[in-house]
Parts: sequence; C-alpha cells; structure tokens
Amino acid sequence: MKIIITVKIIYDPDVKPEVANGTLNYKTAKRMIDPIDEENISAVIKFKEIDPSAVITVICLSKESDSGLLRHALDMGVDEVVFVKINDYDESIVDGLTKSKVLKRWLTAEKYDLVLTGKSSSDNNSGFVGSALATFLGWRQLYCVCELVDKKADQLTARCKLRNRIMTFVVKLPCVLVCKFDKSETSVITLDPIKAINKQISIKDVNKLNLTCCSCISVVNYGIPNKIRKVKVIDNVDTLMTTLFS
Repeated sequence: MKIIITVKIIYDPDVKPEVANGTLNYKTAKRMIDPIDEENISAVIKFKEIDPSAVITVICLSKESDSGLLRHALDMGVDEVVFVKINDYDESIVDGLTKSKVLKRWLTAEKYDLVLTGKSSSDNNSGFVGSALATFLGWRQLYCVCELVDKKADQLTARCKLRNRIMTFVVKLPCVLVCKFDKSETSVITLDPIKAINKQISIKDVNKLNLTCCSCISVVNYGIPNKIRKVKVIDNVDTLMTTLFS
C-alpha cells in the first residue's frame, strides 16, 4: 500500500514574532514541520507494524528554503520525501485550496492508496485541504480519524472520534483521511539519522501553477445590504419567550 502524508511548514507557534511598526515580523522566526503533521507521521509509522509492506511518502509544498526541514521526516522513518518548490511563494496567495489542486495533480500521476492530512493546522487552524482534495479526486473520505486499526486487501479499518464518541469504519481504498490523532495514541518515534543517510529529498519545481476552476466548487461574493437594522431590547426571559414563540 502506498501512503502519502501532506506536511505543512509553519513558523514555530510557541515563539512570538517581533512587532515592527505595528506589523508582525517573521524574518527571524524559526520554521518547522507543523506538530499536527508530525503526529500523522508518527501514527502511520506505528501502523506500518500492522502492514509492513506499506510505503510511506511525505509531500510538502512550500518555498525552496524550507526543503531542508523535511530531513526530520526522513529521520522519523518515512521512506521518501517529495518537496514541491513553488517559485515566488507567498502564503497569502498559495492557500490551502491552491495546494489541494497541486496535490491532486501529483496524486493522480503517482497512484497512491491513502492520503493523510491534518484536521486543522497550527498556524491558522483552517485544515480544509483534506476535504478539498477528496472532492477534487472523487475519493472516499473519513473525518476526525484518531486511529488506524487494520488493512485487508483494498479495505482500511479506522476509528474516528467526534464529540467524545468513537466510531469504527471500514472504508474501501483509495481514501483521504482527515486526521486528529491524540498524542497518547501515537508511538514515541526514535529518530535514526543513520538509516536516513541514503535517502534523498525529491524536489519538484512548479514554475507556473496554471490552475483551472473546479466545476464542483463555486465562489460567490455576497454584498452586505445597506439597510438599517431594527433592534429590540429584551430585558427579561418572559419578553424573550414571547418574542421567539409568538
């Protein structure tokens, strides 16, 4: 089984950026792999004990200077790292939706069975890449995945946790998993740089995104009507109940 984990490089969320002239200055801030994505990597490496034939790939889309940070993923034990270098990278322009479109190209060409993304991200907590990617690919999707249980033939068994309820699903592959692993559920990974010496980071260059609109998604700009809103002051429960149910 070919498994791919999407990874995002972010500024260290535990370090406050400097403030210059009323704006945040990240020039001296440390960059790192999103801790949420590290938990995904740990969970998949633990799952490899159940399915030793699994090949684990990490993929990241970012600016060229971030590529060296992915050596840490190789030290954790993944089989390969693919770094998609986007020229003139600007996080305000290359958002999650744009990254999903680029990832769709790669996944379509390389034939993976399973994709893991984070339910959220540590820097902006958007976390919609997995859902958008599943839509673009037309694949099945599981949300709030907290544990990978088993894999047989073309089926994966996984547990999802939502509002303190845990449900077990058996889903056919290929599939996108939007994950939120508990730190207690992920194994402690021993870094082994020696095994990663002969592993290289594969760098892909994206000169032009040339992205086309997806028919499944439409964007509508809503204008705020220029009307005066009437406000009624409610000073007690009886008035509230009368207003709601009269």
